[in-house]
Amino acid sequence: MSDNHIDEKKLERALRKIKHCLALSTSANENEATTALRQAQALMREYRLTEMDVKLSDVGEIESQFSRNERRPMWDQQLSGAVAEVFSCTSLRNKQWCKTKQRVVERASFVGVTPAQNIALYAYEALLTKLTTARKEYAAGVRSGKHCSSYSAETAGDHFALAWVGQVHGKLRVLIPQGEDDSIATSSDGRDLVALQSQDKALIAEYLAKNRVGKARKARETELDLNAQIAGMLAGRDVDLHAGIARGGDAVLALSAIA
Repeated sequence: MSDNHIDEKKLERALRKIKHCLALSTSANENEATTALRQAQALMREYRLTEMDVKLSDVGEIESQFSRNERRPMWDQQLSGAVAEVFSCTSLRNKQWCKTKQRVVERASFVGVTPAQNIALYAYEALLTKLTTARKEYAAGVRSGKHCSSYSAETAGDHFALAWVGQVHGKLRVLIPQGEDDSIATSSDGRDLVALQSQDKALIAEYLAKNRVGKARKARETELDLNAQIAGMLAGRDVDLHAGIARGGDAVLALSAIA
């Protein structure tokens, strides 16, 4: 590793290996898919454990290709926050003028120690596509009378999506090893991982402070549609993360590549 930044050739090799493992997780065999996803995370961890001497210059930010007019809905914000937490990143809300749409749009972005932000973006965009489709289907069901709700179809769809995110967040945490897990923390690699995660948080905080990024506001608590919540939880529980995250990976990872 050089004095100023992570070796770009080594980073490219690591990203290629991670991309290959994520592509393998499209396997219909659940055991093979789970193994591929865990191998991808293990490669990330191995790469970082051999690159402990990271600096502020190694912290990067990458922005999603998906945008919303004015403001992303709360379920979208919660999804990006959940993915960021699992991959030791911070998610931000970026508002900017879009020349194509001729209006202000908002996009999610991820700040992390390379290559974590790239993998977080990949997972977020794949899951956002799944969630957007599931929410639209549920809202359509409310309009047709298939699902009962005392709220409008759009609001019920929002409540469905929030519950979906909660379930998928839990599934991600199970699939992706965390430093505080007993099975990991008892090993030397586990202790290194905990130290590494603390180091990453400190570097990300320094990056945000340097770039004058403020803390996110707490979301207001609202009363949710119970039927939509239950439906969202059940749908989120059925999400196949093994195959879903990898599908369409070539396009997303190409967008996420370090310049």
